[in-house]
Amino acid sequence: MTEVRCRGHVGESVLRFEDDRLLRGLGCYLDDVPSPKGTVHLGFLRSTHAHALINSIDSAAARALPGVIDVLRGADIAAIIPPFSADFENPGFKITKRPIVAIDRVRFVGDSVAVVLTESPYILDDALELISVDYDPQPAVVDPKDALAPDAPRVHDDIEDNVLYYGEFKTDGFDDVFAAADHVFEARFQTGRIAVVSMEPRGCLAVYDRGQESLTFWSSNQVPHILRTALCELLGWPDTKTRVIAPDVGGGFGMKAYIYPEELVAAGLALKHRGAYKWVQDRQDDFLTSNHAREQTYALSYAVDTAGVIQAVKADIHVNVGAYASYPLGSSLEANGGPRNLPGAYKFLHFAYQTRAVATHTCPTGAFRGVSAPSAFFATEGMMDRIARALGLDPVEVRRRNLINPEDFPYTNAMGQAYDTGSNVECLDRALAMADYAGYRRTQPASRKADGKYRGIGIATVTEQTGQGASRYKQRGLYRIPGFDSALVKVEPSGGCIAYISQATQGQGHLTAYAQIIAEQLGLSVDDVTVVEGDTALVPFGSGTFASRGAILGGGAAIKACTKIREKIQRIAAHLLEASPSDIVLEDGQAHVSGVPQLRVSISEVAAVAHSIDARLIPEGEEHGLEALEHYDPPTATVSNSTHVAWVAVDAATGEIEVERYVVVHDCGRVINPMLVEGQIQGAVANGLGQVLSEGIVYDEQGQLLTANLMDYELPTMVDVPDMEIDHIETPSNFTLGGFKGVGEGGVIGAVPALANAVYDALAPVQASINQLPLHPGDIIRLIQGDPME
Repeated sequence: MTEVRCRGHVGESVLRFEDDRLLRGLGCYLDDVPSPKGTVHLGFLRSTHAHALINSIDSAAARALPGVIDVLRGADIAAIIPPFSADFENPGFKITKRPIVAIDRVRFVGDSVAVVLTESPYILDDALELISVDYDPQPAVVDPKDALAPDAPRVHDDIEDNVLYYGEFKTDGFDDVFAAADHVFEARFQTGRIAVVSMEPRGCLAVYDRGQESLTFWSSNQVPHILRTALCELLGWPDTKTRVIAPDVGGGFGMKAYIYPEELVAAGLALKHRGAYKWVQDRQDDFLTSNHAREQTYALSYAVDTAGVIQAVKADIHVNVGAYASYPLGSSLEANGGPRNLPGAYKFLHFAYQTRAVATHTCPTGAFRGVSAPSAFFATEGMMDRIARALGLDPVEVRRRNLINPEDFPYTNAMGQAYDTGSNVECLDRALAMADYAGYRRTQPASRKADGKYRGIGIATVTEQTGQGASRYKQRGLYRIPGFDSALVKVEPSGGCIAYISQATQGQGHLTAYAQIIAEQLGLSVDDVTVVEGDTALVPFGSGTFASRGAILGGGAAIKACTKIREKIQRIAAHLLEASPSDIVLEDGQAHVSGVPQLRVSISEVAAVAHSIDARLIPEGEEHGLEALEHYDPPTATVSNSTHVAWVAVDAATGEIEVERYVVVHDCGRVINPMLVEGQIQGAVANGLGQVLSEGIVYDEQGQLLTANLMDYELPTMVDVPDMEIDHIETPSNFTLGGFKGVGEGGVIGAVPALANAVYDALAPVQASINQLPLHPGDIIRLIQGDPME
């Protein structure tokens, strides 16, 4: 019998299966999907006003253009698709309905006012330019602080205060503890609005099959099953006749975990006219209409004792949700995410907050890698450095006195959130050693200045809430998020394995990581496993990919399914080998008797018997086949943690900030593939670097978007991103199958506060308060000159 060696089990750095195909240009993105003959192409006319009444629309010239099929207005679309709401009636929520296309009023620059249907995509822009709209401009409100004023223009007539969601919380005895504290430190932090700018903008293709009377819908989307449910619910079409496919997706990061009006229009028209309709977005439209994120303000008060130990924390938070609550995660996502993350890695017993989601005449906002955590930790870690400076302590020492220690686990924080395992202290110690923190402090001049540059070091000890299940989403009022995920695993007659996972990859390495988990469970080589995602006709129902949940939910479901298959393989092999199933070991593609490796049968032989293509009969009482369908819903969220350390140099003459060194020590539980984990960290840190140093969506006072292209919206480049020193600590979770914790967002969560704190340290001699992001060179110069940021 030929010896088969397995490779690629959990813990090994296997090269990504996806890369060979994608790097050779053989991927299939939305615009690569073949369009049926006669496909109608859609273009959306966007409002040029942030707030205006629509008096009239003249589309005669556009209709006369050769190749134009029709021009539809808001009322035409409303006859097909009703307005939709992202939220449910719950305490604190105020429900808003969004028209698919504006009928009589626009609420942000980019709101749709008309839809052009053409025979070719190449005449869309010409047709859109020929449409004339008579607007009656109305007062607009752009800043959420202004929107909270009593006399502010209303974004929605029936919501007087522009607050779409309000939440509050206070622990028992908070007021007494807060009042009795030795010190109270207060500060206000604000993070700027940013865009996701995925490599592939949004797009969709809806195709009606007249013979099958069914709809196939391709979309650059992260949540195919949620999208299918939304299409069917809003269009009144059965889900049994609807197939949603997410092909290769050029980045999503949370922004594509939503259902957008353009998708509903394409699907609605395909159903109405029994044809094919396609829409592909360009970059300017992406800036105008794809969900923004992160415009958040935190007013924090920390009550501490003389040793700098936190006694109580109070927070007043407001976030800008834009003109409409985004479907399906609604108005509360960022507003709730902020306070949920504020306790972080620190153990204080008393906490109080109030949080608001504020509507403005700007593009709607939503999830983006880390959601509110980068902003929350910018505020939390900024407070830790301020406490240290005020009390004459090293920033590291303040953290040590407040961190959740190894002996504290399992730990429940002031909000009742459980931490099963963690390594806050271990990550801090190792990161400080790797970054030579002590040596840096010994040689750092009091002036912080050398060679015309201020130099500083910043640290951040952060957590990442990952793998949330159904109970957490229901508690938060997010009823359209199933919370669980599923896996259908099949061992085929050849002995190879196909796994259908209810996720949708956008570059995370799912096809590789899941193959490693399954190969380990079944004693196969990773090369024997094929993973399929993103097609609702093939994969079982589930939530999809967002919120650092892929390894936990998809991996957990795969482990459950593989457990059933493994036990069946053991029973069949035991029958063939005349042994006990409990003595059968699966490894190297073989099933052998424990302690007697020469007494074995290949898993491919077992599969042949199971599928009755072998002379030997399946054991009596066993069903044919080797497959299992399982769902996984973890009992609660699990918490990853990390420490980031950044060295920066701030040019006193130009205000430019250079990252001279960057260290991360991360704990995501059991590591499936170290190379994939490091790639996730590197990409997320680069994302955080952009948020701190350059990226920022800017509207003027009238709500006009001033950063609608990549010349004005500054993304970091390879030149800006430093080399990173990354290390791992593994404390497997007790809450999850496999011991996995999430990793996709931790890099940006830690990078934002670490980089901001490094600049705060560098500019200590000029007493600059780094409390607002991004930090453009002009901002730095003003800080050096003694002017606070606006």
